Amino acid sequence: MPASFAADLCGYRGGNPNTSDSSKPESVALGRLLFSNMGVPDDAPAVKIDHIWSHSMVEDLNDRLAATAPHLVVDRERAAHDFEQYAHMKALQQLAEDNSVEVTMALETLRQHLTLGGVDTRTLELTEVLGNAIELTESRRRPLLELLGDESLPKLDISVHRPWVSAAEKPHLIAGLSLKWSLRTDRLQDPRTHGAKMAALRRGRMPHFAAVTMEPRPYFLARLGQGTGDLDCIYHLHLPALVATVDEFYTGSKSRTRLRDVFHRMVDQRRLRDYDDLVDYLSTL
Repeated sequence: MPASFAADLCGYRGGNPNTSDSSKPESVALGRLLFSNMGVPDDAPAVKIDHIWSHSMVEDLNDRLAATAPHLVVDRERAAHDFEQYAHMKALQQLAEDNSVEVTMALETLRQHLTLGGVDTRTLELTEVLGNAIELTESRRRPLLELLGDESLPKLDISVHRPWVSAAEKPHLIAGLSLKWSLRTDRLQDPRTHGAKMAALRRGRMPHFAAVTMEPRPYFLARLGQGTGDLDCIYHLHLPALVATVDEFYTGSKSRTRLRDVFHRMVDQRRLRDYDDLVDYLSTL
């Protein structure tokens, strides 16, 4: 079952489907056929995808999970360090914050106060010792922080978490989703890099991490989802229409039928799944 909001996001920009690469006639033709199978009107205008899609998806998932998994919370644009498994990344960032300016100003204020108060020489000497100790500590701390590096994660387009009973504890991230309306060579690496970093930097259980897309071309779907291990799978917003589109479009030559076979292999291996599969899986977590 497709996402209920999928067709509302589809439209034409300059006469071309907003899933298509307008410089590639085959991509445009495939997009038109997909929209036709989805029932998208030929005069449907293109919308601003990113903003509307993420809000529509959060609303839809929260509504559908309310009955089967009311303990789950779905959000958009959340930082990974907001969650239990990645909270240490925020701690390192806070440790790296440079407060040397504030410390220097406070020490200078202390010196001036002591001087005006007419204190003895020994007190001034101890103040200098304190200042030197602070400078030495900072000179040692900075190289150590640089050796630790500055690993970071981009915000999660969609996050699904389980809140803890105690407000003092970070919520537990159970799923993160990377939204890619369409795919190009330069867009393929983002979800992979994000997934690999989430696996490497976590402390505790790895959240379910997947890409969600409306891309119709088997070639790009395979490049993103076949065998990298950085993603659990790809979810398509309207897989039934895409299956019908691929079966109709990729015929007549060996190269085309090969792409059709690759596509069906991805579906059979569950590397490419329907949006409904996402809802069902989340309800089990």
